[in-house]
Amino acid sequence: MLQTFTLKNGIRVASYRMRSLRSIHLRINVKGGSILEEKGQSGLAHFLEHMLIQGIPSLPNAEAMSDFIEGLAGNYNASTGEFTVNFIITVPKTHLEDVIKIASEVFFEPLFPEISLEKERRAITEEIKQRMDSQEYKIGKFVRETRFIKGSALTKAVAGKVKDVAKIKKDDMVAFWRKIFVAKNTYISITGNFEQPDLKKLLKTYFDRYEPKNPSLTIPIFNYKELTKRQVALRFDQKLKSNYIDLSFPSLRLEHDLVLRLRQNIILAILVNLSRSRLFRLLRHQRGLVYGINAGSYTINGLGYTAITSESSQEHLEEVISLIVQELSTFVKNGPTEEELKVTKDFLSNQWLMSFDHPSSIANWIEGDLVWENKIHMPEEMIALIQSTTIKDLVDLMNKHWDFKKVNLVIQGGMKNTAENVKKYSEILKKL
Repeated sequence: MLQTFTLKNGIRVASYRMRSLRSIHLRINVKGGSILEEKGQSGLAHFLEHMLIQGIPSLPNAEAMSDFIEGLAGNYNASTGEFTVNFIITVPKTHLEDVIKIASEVFFEPLFPEISLEKERRAITEEIKQRMDSQEYKIGKFVRETRFIKGSALTKAVAGKVKDVAKIKKDDMVAFWRKIFVAKNTYISITGNFEQPDLKKLLKTYFDRYEPKNPSLTIPIFNYKELTKRQVALRFDQKLKSNYIDLSFPSLRLEHDLVLRLRQNIILAILVNLSRSRLFRLLRHQRGLVYGINAGSYTINGLGYTAITSESSQEHLEEVISLIVQELSTFVKNGPTEEELKVTKDFLSNQWLMSFDHPSSIANWIEGDLVWENKIHMPEEMIALIQSTTIKDLVDLMNKHWDFKKVNLVIQGGMKNTAENVKKYSEILKKL
């Protein structure tokens, strides 16, 4: 069912066959996205991603690509993040060779046609401007610039700045592509209905021909110094109809053991993310103060943080933040009840199993483990780790790895940025 192997040139592959499907879904990744851009080159990785699908030897322009793939009833896309660039394609199960051939050429033989360069530059410029117009962008930008120290690469927007995109040349793009798009920096995950021997044969035919040279890059390793000191940051925006809350603090990083990161997810499910969670019950079910509340953890090499986000009216803002801080403080000291832990472990275990009914969930699982973990963890292994977790495990994790000395509270909306308001919310944070 699941097979992992490495091609002769160093490309790592994970495949998961599902005979019930009528499709094949392939994802191909390289490590290294916007985080590797030089000063003044913001948006280079994103621009490159656009150009990957503007023409390949067998389909020499964007129209030929879309006509051919959609003619198969397939779909495709490419995307860029801070740490990866990827290409995704789905086609009917009868077109295994087509999907392998196209993916190989997209990553290792893009044509970078001159005629497409300026068209995509204009399209990207409009994309950036549209994002800048959105309130979501403005809220996210202020959070990043507050959370990370000035000048940190982690404050950058992946799409880049309009002025930098305007200066990117084809030579810049090709140099960046040659730097990271090499076999030993490439990861392929494929799910669907195919025969494993056929898949291996085609991968060797179309991918093993690329040189096995080492990538000329080093993925940056960050540290907790990238995070700003304990602070309250307010951004007044009268156009916002609600106040947007972001409470974050240093937590586990990518190098921490998977068991710890899994336990952190259990904590966040009990505390915030389920409808039966502590904070959702308190703030929504019992008091009706918020529409929603969420929490998530961000883990990279050398650095990690957890953020709790919600929204509130001006009238109830102080009450909402006080309740979040109070419940968080209590939970860190005492942990969950036995009942809360049991129900959440069963919920997460069954959610994990049910996710295997969906090919996209399987693809996310094998892709994430293939690129960032030392192994692909099987469902029974993950469930065993979940079920073995104790209250003591969770309390120990929070007390050892959650650092409230650098807690960051960001409020955006109708709250004016005055010394009095900053002082008021700083006093609330002292309870952590």
